[in-house]
Amino acid sequence: MIIVFLCDWRIYRAVTWSGYVIGALGLSYVSIVLPSWFKKPNPVVFVPIGFCAVGVYLLYISLHTNGGWFLSFAFPLVGGLGVLITAFVTLLKYLKKGKLYVFGGFFMALGGFMLLIEYMANITFNVSEFHGWSLYPLVSLVMLGLFLIFVAIYRPAREVMERKFFI
Repeated sequence: MIIVFLCDWRIYRAVTWSGYVIGALGLSYVSIVLPSWFKKPNPVVFVPIGFCAVGVYLLYISLHTNGGWFLSFAFPLVGGLGVLITAFVTLLKYLKKGKLYVFGGFFMALGGFMLLIEYMANITFNVSEFHGWSLYPLVSLVMLGLFLIFVAIYRPAREVMERKFFI
């Protein structure tokens, strides 16, 4: 980090590109190295920490480029995904049974989140028409989620799936 900063400072007498490299290294450190300090890292703790690190890095990029897109796009996107994935990881870690329900609900919620992503992108970047790309993952993920919930409810299907996938 110091070498990158010194190279940037020596050439441009300012922080131009080194902030991106230092931020990416810091993000890699928080996501990869920090959990490896622990014998059994708890994903319920480290997943939100990783999303906070991504949010801080995107805030830096937005401020450095005078983008103005952080609060209207990146913050809700990273925050929403962080809450969704943290809830998913927490339920998987602490529930003994019903994991197919958790997966089914997660896929359906993720599909609904795709609509929100398109809506926020249209508002933030002044897109006047609704293109509807988010409807494709919405339909696919909701169908997958409903299938998993059906498998969880219908015992013969669940037993076949458990044998096939070693669940």
